Parts: sequence; C-alpha cells; structure tokens
Amino acid sequence: MVAYLLDLLRLPIGVRRFLMTEALYGIGIGMYTLVLNLHLLASGLREDEIGTLASVGILVMGASAIPIAMSARRFGRKRLLTAGIGMIATGCALYAFGGSLASFYLAQAFVSIGLTLVETTEVQLLFHYCASRKEETRAYSLMFAVFTAFAGAGTLAAGRMSGIGGGEGANYRIPLLIAAGLLIVLCIARGTWLPAERRSPASSDAGRTWQGVPRWKDMKPGRSAWVLSLFVALLGGAFALSGSLLNVLVKFRMDWTDDRVSLLLAANGFVLFVSSLLTPYIVERFGSHAAIMSVFGVNVILFSILYCQVPAWLFIPLFLMRGGGSTMLSNMVDSRLMSAFSDRERDLFAGMRSILRSIGSSGATFAAGWILAGRDYRLPFLLTAVALLLAWGYYVRWVRPIVNGA
Repeated sequence: MVAYLLDLLRLPIGVRRFLMTEALYGIGIGMYTLVLNLHLLASGLREDEIGTLASVGILVMGASAIPIAMSARRFGRKRLLTAGIGMIATGCALYAFGGSLASFYLAQAFVSIGLTLVETTEVQLLFHYCASRKEETRAYSLMFAVFTAFAGAGTLAAGRMSGIGGGEGANYRIPLLIAAGLLIVLCIARGTWLPAERRSPASSDAGRTWQGVPRWKDMKPGRSAWVLSLFVALLGGAFALSGSLLNVLVKFRMDWTDDRVSLLLAANGFVLFVSSLLTPYIVERFGSHAAIMSVFGVNVILFSILYCQVPAWLFIPLFLMRGGGSTMLSNMVDSRLMSAFSDRERDLFAGMRSILRSIGSSGATFAAGWILAGRDYRLPFLLTAVALLLAWGYYVRWVRPIVNGA
C-alpha cells in the first residue's frame, strides 16, 4: 500500500498539473451543486419544474456531445476544456442574477454545454499525458479523488454561506457567484499551465477534411462503442434516479436545515475522496472483473436498505457508504471503458458516451423530479437498486467480453 501511494507521486508532469488545478474545479462545482436546487426552490420553482429544467439541460448535453467530439482534434482538447469551464462559470453567474424561468433555462444551457465540453475532453486529455494503462487508471481515480475532496469543501462552505440570515433565497447567490469566480481562475490556470498536446504525424491528417474537421463516415462507431455507450447510459440513469436531486432528497427526508445537509454532503465528499484514492489499489490487488462484480453487489444492497424506513443514526453511515460504493463503481467502469479504445477512437466514444449518458440521466432525473414532487423521498433509492441490477446483468452479458479482450 505504501509503495502504491509513493508511485502516485511519480505520475507525469501533465497529470500532476491537471490534478493540482482540479481542486478549483471541485470547490466551484461543489458550491454550485449544493445551492442550485435550493436557489431554484427559493425562487419559486416546484420540484417537478426543477426536474424538468435539469432534464432539458441533460438533453442539451447530449445534443452537443457529437459536434464537440468531432471538433476536439481540430481545436485541441485543452482549448475546449478551458472553454467549457468558462461557460460553466457564465451559467453560474446567470443563475445567481436570474429571476425568471426563461433566464434559468438560459443559464442551464450555458452550464450544460460547458459540462459537455469538459466531459468530452478532460479524460482524453488526462490520458494523453499518461504513458501506460496503469497510469491511466491511477490518474483517473486521482482526478476524481481530488475533485470529490474539494467538492466536499465547496459544499460545506456553500452551506455555511447560505445559512447566514436564515437561508433566504438571496443568500444562495453568494456561493453561486464565488463558484463562478473560482471557475474563471481555473479556466485561466489550465489554459496557461497545462502542457501542450502532442500530435502524432501519422494520424494528424487521417480521416479529416478541410482544416482538420473529422468526417462522420470516418468516425462511424463500431459495435463495441455502441455496447459500451449503452452500458454507460444504463449506469448513469441508475445513479441519476437518486443522485440528481440528492440535496433536496436529503433535506426533506431528514427535515434538515441547509447547513446540516451541507455537512453530510461534505462528509460524503471525503468518503468519495478516500474511495477514489483506493480504487486503483483494489483493481490492481483483486483484478478488474472481481472488483467490479463485488462493488456492483455492494451497491445494490446499500440502495435497497436505504429505501427502508431507517433512523437518522443508521441512515447517515449507509448514505456515506452508498457514496463510496457508487464512486468506486463509476471510477472502475469509466476508466476501464475508456482504456478499451485507442487514443484516436476516444473522442468519438466520449461523444457517444455523453449522448447516451445524457439520455439515461435525463429520463431518470425527470422521473426523480416527479417522485419528489409527490413527497416520496424513499422510492428513488429502490429504483436505483433495481436499475443497478439491470446494469449488472448487462455488464456480465455484453460488456465484460469486450473490455477483457481489449
């Protein structure tokens, strides 16, 4: 274990710089995630309207994924990544100053396109700085570990800020604006400090038309890309059933104040950090397949228990264990799926993954909004357990043969 931790410090310079700047991203997104739904509720929106807004935002992500993926090699992953961070910052500011439903949809469009730019470039850029599959697995888990640790800090800070003055709606604007400022700083830092991408002469012009734009017929996805993307959609939808409106679910199920919710979510962020840090060690120690199968089973059990009516003293540790299990499963799957493709194929898979994940998450988020509008704060956990069972069977039947042969 000690040798494993020491090896993490020897990752390439590009990976280390990426991870250091990831802290700002975690704080900004942590603040935004905690207060956004509460800000919308304070602004007069109902739970089902918030669910619809989130669903539309996810669909925007899906619609923009392929054009962005096709542009990644022309404009560079680093440029698109920094542009995406800037758009998220703009969306945060628009949410803070907006007061109408139309302004919230505009803000969500900026955030959604920005998130798509980030999600379809960050993993490929991070892996581009790596020299082996082992480094890729470690770098991905460390990225998520840093993100979740600092997202927890951002969540805790936002909860304290919004609690000042009794948690009135106007107070939610403060953490939203601070999140926007931190993301602008991150945009500048990554644009100037991350190493430039290396371009392969053998592949720089392959499959391209005028000015290097990839042709769709040269990016036609194969069976493996479709199978793995559908798996991502199923898994993303499963977690979105309970995770898309998690702060609202916890707040009203436990009847807690904002600062108590933020404290629990901050603790959850620490659990996610530890889980992400340990994920590569577990995969290397027990093997990818055994680890994924075990974590699938643990997740199904935890979500099933959380559906039951349990007291707060039992709900809290189970909730934190759920966060750790979900993170481990997501990290194991995401890094393994991306590593199954060559560098040249990863942009297309990232676009497809984003589209299919958006479709799955959008439907799940819309359903979660309607469930919470009916004041049922337990059913999302049961539905998550059922969806995870389906994803587990899909993994065994179709995904495992592909990733094991990669």
